Amino acid sequence: MTSLRVTTVGKSTLSYHPLKDIIYSHEDVLTSWENNSFNFIEEHDDVLGLRPPQIGGIFSALGFTKSEERHAATIVMPTGTGKTETILSIVIAGKFRKTLVIVPSDALREQIRNKFLQLELLRKFKLINDETHNPIVATIKHGVKNKNELDTLLQANVIVASAASLSLFSEECLSDLTNKCSNLIVDEAHHITAMTWSKIKNYFNEKHVLQFTATPFRTDRTKIGGKIIFNYSLKKAQQDGYFKPIEFHPICEFIDENSDLEIAKKAVSLLRDDLKSNLNHIMMARTSTIERSEKLFKIYSKETDLCPVVINSKTKKKKAVLESIKAGKHKIIICVDMLGEGFDLPQLKISALHDPHKSINITLQFTGRFTRTTQDVGDAKFVANIANSNMNSCLEELYRENSDWNSIISNISSRKIQDERSYQDLKSEFSNPGKLLDLGITPTISSTIYKMSLVKWTPNRIVDFGNKYFQVVESSINDEKNLLMFSVKAYIPVAWTSSKEFFDESWDLYIAYYNKAQGLLYVHSSAKDGLVKRLVDLIAKNASQVQGECVFRALAGLKRLKLQNVGLNKNKRGLRYSMHTGTEVNEQIPDIEANRAIKSNIFGKGYENGAPVSIGCSYKGKIWAMDSDSLDKWITWCNNIGSKILDDSIDTNQVMKTAMQAEEIDKYPKLQPLSVEWPTELLRKDELKINIKTTTWEGSLMLCELLFSKFIDDNKGFEIKLKTEHNESFISAHIHSKGEVVFSSQDELSIKINENEIKLTEYFNSYPPVIFMSDTSIIDGGLRYYSNEQYAYPYSKNNIEDWDWSGIDISIESQTPSKIENSIQYHTIKKIINKYDFVFDDDGAGEVADIVAIKNTDDTELTIDIYHCKYCTKSNGVAKPGARVDDVYQVAGQAAKSIKWFGNKEELILRLISREKLRLKNKKASRIEKGNLKNLYTLARIARYATFKCGITIVQPAISKAEVSDDQLSILGATSSYIDEVSGIKLRVITSK
Repeated sequence: MTSLRVTTVGKSTLSYHPLKDIIYSHEDVLTSWENNSFNFIEEHDDVLGLRPPQIGGIFSALGFTKSEERHAATIVMPTGTGKTETILSIVIAGKFRKTLVIVPSDALREQIRNKFLQLELLRKFKLINDETHNPIVATIKHGVKNKNELDTLLQANVIVASAASLSLFSEECLSDLTNKCSNLIVDEAHHITAMTWSKIKNYFNEKHVLQFTATPFRTDRTKIGGKIIFNYSLKKAQQDGYFKPIEFHPICEFIDENSDLEIAKKAVSLLRDDLKSNLNHIMMARTSTIERSEKLFKIYSKETDLCPVVINSKTKKKKAVLESIKAGKHKIIICVDMLGEGFDLPQLKISALHDPHKSINITLQFTGRFTRTTQDVGDAKFVANIANSNMNSCLEELYRENSDWNSIISNISSRKIQDERSYQDLKSEFSNPGKLLDLGITPTISSTIYKMSLVKWTPNRIVDFGNKYFQVVESSINDEKNLLMFSVKAYIPVAWTSSKEFFDESWDLYIAYYNKAQGLLYVHSSAKDGLVKRLVDLIAKNASQVQGECVFRALAGLKRLKLQNVGLNKNKRGLRYSMHTGTEVNEQIPDIEANRAIKSNIFGKGYENGAPVSIGCSYKGKIWAMDSDSLDKWITWCNNIGSKILDDSIDTNQVMKTAMQAEEIDKYPKLQPLSVEWPTELLRKDELKINIKTTTWEGSLMLCELLFSKFIDDNKGFEIKLKTEHNESFISAHIHSKGEVVFSSQDELSIKINENEIKLTEYFNSYPPVIFMSDTSIIDGGLRYYSNEQYAYPYSKNNIEDWDWSGIDISIESQTPSKIENSIQYHTIKKIINKYDFVFDDDGAGEVADIVAIKNTDDTELTIDIYHCKYCTKSNGVAKPGARVDDVYQVAGQAAKSIKWFGNKEELILRLISREKLRLKNKKASRIEKGNLKNLYTLARIARYATFKCGITIVQPAISKAEVSDDQLSILGATSSYIDEVSGIKLRVITSK
C-alpha cells in the first residue's frame, strides 16, 4: 500500500490511501466495490472473520436498505463488539454511493476516518480482495459555507463529520451536502442533541438512515427515533467474551468528608495489586467538576510512582497529555468526563467513582469504556461509596454492598432497550407518529370536556383544521387509546404595527382524548385563545360541552380546601362580574347559597387521598391544575375529573360551604396554639442548604425548631421561640394593621438559603411561620383560615390505650444520650422495639418525632410509626396523671405538625439519615436504637417502590384514662380529625390508667 495522500480543503481534509501508486476517482472506487464481492466470513476456531454481532448487524442493515422503508433504523451493539468494523462492512458490502457518517466527537471522527482509509481488518479477515479500493474520505472539521470547498469535499465516497461541525454549515451548503449523499450513518446516536439530529435527519426523509449505539436512549429523555432492527444484548456480549467481567468493590463511609480518601485508598490498592500481577492497567478517578478534580489530585499526588495526571476542559496541551496517557506514562487519571467515545484505551480497567453519574444511561455508556478486551488486561473494577442514597432506582441496584454488576448491568440494559421497544410499539399504534412522541411532551394539566352521546369520533378530520393564519404541522392518532395529538404553527400580527407584513410565530399543542366508557371527550390546548370549538366540530360534531354548575363538581372530595380566587356573576345593578380573594370569599358564600350569585371561576388548593392538589374550574367548562406532567398522567387526571363531573350526587354549593374561609385579624383569637411550623415556602426547599445563623453560631435548619411561647399585648401579638442545638432565641410578631404582621427580634438572626442571606425577621415578614390552633384553624401572618365544618367532637375514650408506668418517672420525658432508664421515651422504646426492624431516637430540635419506628415486610411494604412523648408536670413535687388541658396542647400540636413528613416517605427516611450523619460528623453518639445506618439507607431505597402503613402516636402519661376530661378529649378529637382528613392516618393515644 502506498503512502497516504491528504488534500487540505479550508479547515477540512480530503484523504486517500491508494493500494497502488495510481490516483482513482470516487466513481472508480465505487465501481471497484460494485465489481467485487464482499465475503461474509464469520470467525470460528482459528479462522479470522466477523463476530456474530457484526454479522447480525450487517445483514440487518443490508436487508433494511433493500426494503421500501424510509425511516431511520437503529442497530444496538454494546461497546467492544466491533461496531466500527460493522459500519465499514455495511458501506462496502452495501456499495453505498456516498455516505455521510456523523459522530459526536473529534476523537471518534479521527478514529473512523483512519479505519475507513485502510479497511485494515476487512483485508486481514479476507472480507474484501485487493481489487476493492479504499474509499476516498472527507473529514469535515468546521462549518462549510463556500460552495467550491463543498464541491471538493463531495469528491469523497465517505464523509465523516461531527454534529457540531455540521451545525456551522450554511443552509445552502448543508442542503447540497445531504442531497448528494445516498446514505446517512450516525455513530453513537444517543449523543447527538435532539435539535441538531432532527435538523439533519429531515434532509434524509426519503433515504436510508442507520443509527448505531450501545444505548438507544438519551439522557434528556427525548427519543433518538428509529426502529430497532438489530439488538445484540449486553448479556450476550458478556457470554461471548466481548465484554470483560466487572468487579464491584464498595466502601461504606457515612462521613462525606472522608469519602474521597477512602475511595482513593481502595482504588490505588486494587491498581497496585493488578500491576504486581503483570496486568497493564490504568485507573481513572471520575469526578463531576474541575474544582473537585483539583482536590482529588491533592489526594492522588502522593502516589508519585503512578504519575497521577488531571485532565479536564482547562487542561493545557490536552492533546499531548492524551498521547502520554495512551503511551502508558500515567497510571492514574483524574478526569471530568473527558475520555468518551473515540478515546480507545483497553488498559483502562479501574474506576474510582468519587462522583457517580446520576443517570443510568450515562453509567451504562461509561461502564463500557472499562470492559474492552485486549492482551495483558484483566477484569474491570469499580470502586464507589455505597453510603450515598441520592440515586435513581436503577443506580440503586448497582450501588449495593453485594451487587453483581455483571448481571445488573446487562439486566438494566435489557430493560432500557425493552422500554424503548415498548415505546416503539406504542408509537406504532399511532397512524402517523410524527415528531411529537419523540419530544417527551409534558402538557399542562388542563382540559375542556364534551359529552359524546350519539356522537361519532372522527379524529382523521384533523386535516381540515388549519387555515391561512395557522397550520397543523405534526399530528398523531392512536386508535387503540382514542387519542389525538397535534401541534399548530400560528402566525400572529405583531403589536407594534398595523402592517400585515410582520408576524410572530407561535407553536401550540392540542390533545384530544375520548373515554368511551365515560362517554366524555377531553380536549387540551396550550393556546391562550385555542380554537377548541373548531376542533371539536371536526372530530366530534354535535358533541355538547360540559359547562355551568356541574363543572364545579371537580372540587368535590378535596379536604381542607382553601379557595384562593372566586369569580362571581351577580344580577345587581352596576355589577356583573366580581373577583374575590382571601377574606372576601367568606362574604360571598351566603349569596351563592341563596342563588343570588353564580359561580364563574374558582381556584383552590387542598388535599385528596392524602396528597396536596390544586384545582381550577370555569363556568364555561375549563378545568385545570397548577401543574404539568406526562401524557399518561394527563389522561389519568382527566379520567378522575370525569368521574366527578358525571356524579349527580355532588352538591356544588355544599363544596363551597365546607371550604376553609379566611379572615383578616387585628387581634389573635383566645385559643390555645398547638404548634408553630416553618413557612411552607421554606419547607419546599432542601433543608440541607438552609442555615440559621447569629453573630456567634450557624446551624442547619434541620437542627432548628420553632415553638410557640405566648400571646402578648392583649393578643395583638405573639412570641415564638427558636430552639437550636446551640441555644434559644425569641422572635416577636405584632399586628401592624389589620391583616398585616411585622416580626422583630433582639437577637441578630439571619437565614441563609444557598448563598443568599437575609434577616430572619425580614424573611418572616414576607413568609410568616404558620400556627396551628386548637380548633384546627391556621394562623398565617395576619390571616386566619378556619373551616365551617364542626370539629367539636371528642376523641373516643374507648380508643385510648392505658399503659402501666410503674417504676417510670413520668416527669422525665427524654432518655437523653445517657439513656435514662426511667424516662418516658426509654420505656416507650423498650415496649415497642420488638415490633419493628428499625427504631430511631430523633428527640431534639428539628425532630420528625421523639421516636421513629419502621417495619419492613418483604421489601414491599413499610410500616412507619412515629411517637410523640410528653412529660407530666409536677405539682408539689409530685407528677400525677389527671385531666389537665395543658398536658394535651403541646403534644397534640406536635402530632398535627408531623403529618408533613408522610407526604414523601422517602424524604422522611433521608432526613433521618442526614440527621444521623450530622451527629456522627459532630462526634456525637448515634441515635439508632435498633438496626444501623446501612439499614436506613436500604429502607430509603425500598421506600421508592413500597406501599406504606403509617401511624402517629401520642404518648402522654400525664393524662389519666379514667379521669380524662371533655376538654382533653375535644382537643384530641380535633387533632385526630385534622390528621385523618389531611393524611388519612389514624391517631393513636397512649396514657396512664
